[in-house]
Amino acid sequence: QWYQRRVRGMSPDSVRQRLVPEDEDVPDINNIPDDERAAIDAVIARNKSTLSISTVGWMVSALMVFNYTDFLNVLVYDGRVNRGLLKIGSSLVGVNLLVGVYLVVYLSYIRNKPDWTNHTHPALIPVATLCACVGLVLCTVALWPVWGFLTLPILFTLFMGLVMLATLLPV
Repeated sequence: QWYQRRVRGMSPDSVRQRLVPEDEDVPDINNIPDDERAAIDAVIARNKSTLSISTVGWMVSALMVFNYTDFLNVLVYDGRVNRGLLKIGSSLVGVNLLVGVYLVVYLSYIRNKPDWTNHTHPALIPVATLCACVGLVLCTVALWPVWGFLTLPILFTLFMGLVMLATLLPV
């Protein structure tokens, strides 16, 4: 806000002179020719890698949590799990995943609409968000008798591992 107060009422040239010293030759990024802009975009796209230390770390952590908590056997065989809440929560998370597949895969790849945010169903994203939040709360409540307060970090680590795995999918 202090910047807006100082800049208000000044001409664009005087603002530029105050922000950029006159002895520096700074290119105007708004007036780049289309061929140069395409070359810059190609370099940025080529150097943009989703594989990083944090991505690998989350996926390895999720695999370790899945293995050491015996997650699959607990979901299937443990009698302490509240099956009703788990089924409802898993269904709501599944609705979230189906909406994501529809928006990203179907609209982007099959219908060839790269800007799927301007789709014809604007209520899908809030509905998917609500389903995911309610579903994760219900899954947490359903698994709480097994791990207690460790349920939250376990589910969060598994969720982050899946999100990081999804970032590695080709776009």
